[in-house]
Amino acid sequence: MNGPIDDRDARQERPTFPVWAPATLIGLGALSLALAAEAGPRDASLAAGVFPPWWSQAGVLSSAARAGDVIAVGALPFVVVIRSTQGPAAPRLRAAGAFLSLKAGLAGPCGGA
Repeated sequence: MNGPIDDRDARQERPTFPVWAPATLIGLGALSLALAAEAGPRDASLAAGVFPPWWSQAGVLSSAARAGDVIAVGALPFVVVIRSTQGPAAPRLRAAGAFLSLKAGLAGPCGGA
């Protein structure tokens, strides 16, 4: 004869706060920032590039200089503002290795121009 069934093992405890929520919020925030960066008119020759944070400052500056003239460096060492004399700055920054290119004015919170 079997005793009463202990269902404690059958139940899985679920966290009250989903573990994927912080990553989702960060992703949505980055997407919102990217969409805001593309809204409205801008000087196409001026842009801020967000390079990989694990790159050295010298690597970031070297890559940014290939895209155009470096005119400002953000408070975060991987954010650089450039002015391109050879076409739009944003695609040149992305080709140089930037994760994201923004309007130069949006780099203000990062210390940009």
